[in-house]
Amino acid sequence: MKIYTIALALAVVAPAVAANGYNTNVTSDYYTTKPATKSGAYKTTTTTRKNGGYSNSIQNNFYYPSQQRATSSYEVVPAQTKTTTTYSSNYNDNYRYDNRSYNNYNDGYVVREKQTTTRTYSTQERKYFLAHPFFQPLKGRFGSVTDFAYAGNNFKFDVLNANAMDLDSASSTYGNVVSYEVADYSAKEQTRQFLVKEDFSFGITDTLAVIVMGQYDSTKTKFKDWSTGDPTASYSSSGLNLFGIGIQDRFVDNDEWIAMISAYYQHQRKTANTFIGELKAGYKIDRTTVYGLLRAGYSRLTKGDIYGAYVEGDGDYMMLSYKTDTKDIFQIEGGLGAFAVLNKYFTLNGELIYGHYDWHEQLNIKGAIGWQPGDMFALNLYASTSLYDSASDKKKEYFMYDVNPDVTGLQPGIASGTSVVYTTGDYKLKDYNEWKIGVQAILYF
Repeated sequence: MKIYTIALALAVVAPAVAANGYNTNVTSDYYTTKPATKSGAYKTTTTTRKNGGYSNSIQNNFYYPSQQRATSSYEVVPAQTKTTTTYSSNYNDNYRYDNRSYNNYNDGYVVREKQTTTRTYSTQERKYFLAHPFFQPLKGRFGSVTDFAYAGNNFKFDVLNANAMDLDSASSTYGNVVSYEVADYSAKEQTRQFLVKEDFSFGITDTLAVIVMGQYDSTKTKFKDWSTGDPTASYSSSGLNLFGIGIQDRFVDNDEWIAMISAYYQHQRKTANTFIGELKAGYKIDRTTVYGLLRAGYSRLTKGDIYGAYVEGDGDYMMLSYKTDTKDIFQIEGGLGAFAVLNKYFTLNGELIYGHYDWHEQLNIKGAIGWQPGDMFALNLYASTSLYDSASDKKKEYFMYDVNPDVTGLQPGIASGTSVVYTTGDYKLKDYNEWKIGVQAILYF
């Protein structure tokens, strides 16, 4: 059977938000709707991709400490008072008239004068490190995070069994089902995606900001390394596929604690609507902020009731489903992170995230290094990968629609010349993995 690919959902791409501007793993879950099964089939199809990663997200305010620490991450250094004391020496000629000698004589002496000057001045260190996970613009100001990322997922799979149904209404065996075990039928799924995501924020107040976002992505999917010797099948797709809006409230920020709550709505074109909530809280230790985070997301599929890895071409398709008979997708993740200021120009960020992503659980690690040459621009280079994923060794359903199939091995149950066969069965995942690398260009003005 020939297999071709079409826009397979990147069902993974590193949950952990990764450094994703205003985007979290849950917020960036990405779904791609595919056409329903043709006449006679009994399943509809939808595919999904998680590209992890707000994320997102690049939410980042941090005060660069001086000798005297400010009371807030968003304050300048308080005014300083300086007192200077100076001394001057004067030589005075004091001429006196002596009635006895009528002589003038010099009675010289030194006078030391003390002068005290008091000056009051203020200094201002950098208020923002733009890669900080709690950044948002102050009132009336704008923030922009442009994320360029390359992400992927891959896994091996074994086909375990099959139930082939004759869907050719003109066939003498129309409606017949032939069931059989499958041996030595395996392959590898691979997805690669390049994306550009823009998060643009505006400060309504010093603690409240609104965010709008959009994403362009180009995805290439392969089913390859077939044990049967079939050639690799691949397909590429691209477009503006994700749009959203959100709001953030930094409701705590003092000399020790900082906390932020966020809510987002995202729409994946022609596929799903997603709602995300996020809570982050951090403790400041000198130049380091240690924080915890909790994110939850709910997605409603707008087409189909199945999502998973999907390939299509020339009328054929094959889906390796992750979940069937569903419209609702729930995800939740929690983790710990740390953000550290190394010096005036460089920062480090790390996160360890564990999440439940509807059909599997994953432990993910992310690291980032930021470079900020000035107050209004920064670059943040990041990478993330899965350390553990429960998807490995799971058994799931697959669906295959084949036009003009080779039915030699299905006779006599399915007659020769049958034009359409629809096959379902079980497959087993192995060596499931996700990763993501990217760079964020951050502006504040």
